[in-house]
Formats: sequence, structure tokens, C-alpha cells
Amino acid sequence: MTISKATCLAGYTLLVLTCSVFAEASANSAFAKSAPMAPIGGSQTAKAPNYLGASIGKTTTDGFCQDLTACASTDKSWKAFAGVRMNDNIVLESSYVNFGKQSGMDTSGTVSQKASAYTAAAVAGIPVSDAIEAFGKAGMAHWTVEHTNSSTVVENTGNNIMVGLGANYDLGDNMGIRAEWERYKDVGTTTTQQAGDIDLLSLGFTFSSL
Repeated sequence: MTISKATCLAGYTLLVLTCSVFAEASANSAFAKSAPMAPIGGSQTAKAPNYLGASIGKTTTDGFCQDLTACASTDKSWKAFAGVRMNDNIVLESSYVNFGKQSGMDTSGTVSQKASAYTAAAVAGIPVSDAIEAFGKAGMAHWTVEHTNSSTVVENTGNNIMVGLGANYDLGDNMGIRAEWERYKDVGTTTTQQAGDIDLLSLGFTFSSL
């Protein structure tokens, strides 16, 4: 499934604005710091132009369990992602996220939901030490939700913003560990399911090239 033109336009607009802000901030900080900024997934002496990664984690879906009993709004999740460096501090990152499955009971029987998303985001990194880099991200998600009850299956798609915070730990040899939190806003807008935010906590590995 491809991201719509509206999503791409919004994502790239956000990227340009974010790059402008951090480029100005980087220029100002250059007078105060002589050491180069550490890249995302790399080291201070080798700024990787791109990287691949994969993470596993746990999702919490807000609002799904409303009016349901014996309901579980959390599940295991996984994602795969790739990044392309724009400058020392900004990376353009895309990903595919599988949010897992949530289920509960209503008067008609079992109700369940499966969701996934494609994303495009700008990731801004700030070095904490030689090996650790903190980062924030913001972008757009093109999500798909499959909602199932005892009689019907409804699939719905949409676009909305996503944000996140996290940190990378450089292991050397072009490898790193990533821990992060992400929030996907207002996922799901069917007549049978109220839209809600999805939070994802994940841990994964990055593999960069030099």
C-alpha cells in the first residue's frame, strides 16, 4: 500500500521546516563546540549516509476497550525502518509498523482490531556522549485498520501525524541499539470503532553503511 500524495506533501513540508530550524541551531552551536556532531546509528568520526533497522516492542491502543469486556488493548509489535542522512543532525526516515492485534467482547461476541502503518518522518539527533545520541522525530503515518466482529470485517485507511523520542547507542562496526517511544495519532475511524492514539515502546538494532 502506498502513501498518498497528501501524506507525502505534508511529510516533506514538515521535513523542510525541521531541517531549517536545526540547520540554524547547528550553525549557532558551531562556535561553541569544536567537536563534530555524532550521527544517528554511527560514530563521531564516521557519519553514515544511511542505515537499516528493525525493532520489536509493545503497543497500547487508546479507546479500543471502551464498551468492551475481557478486553486487552496491548499487544506485541514490530517494525522495520530505513534512514537517509540529510546533514549531520537530520535524517529522513521511513518505516513499516505492525501494531499487533487487540481484542475484547461485546454483546454479539468477540471484537478485534489489527492495525499497521507506513511512515515518513524527520529525525533530529543530539549527541549526549561519544556513544549515545538522543533524538526526536515527527512525521506522517498512513495507517490501515481491520476491525472484526461476529458478523462483519471492516477495513479502513487514513493519514495522521506521528511523533517520537528515543536514543541510539553506538556498538561500533556500523551497528547500534535503538530504544524509542512513538505515538500515532487518531488511528481508526470506522463506524464501529472510535479513533484512538497508539503508543509504541520498542527496542531494536540499526545497521549503517559508511
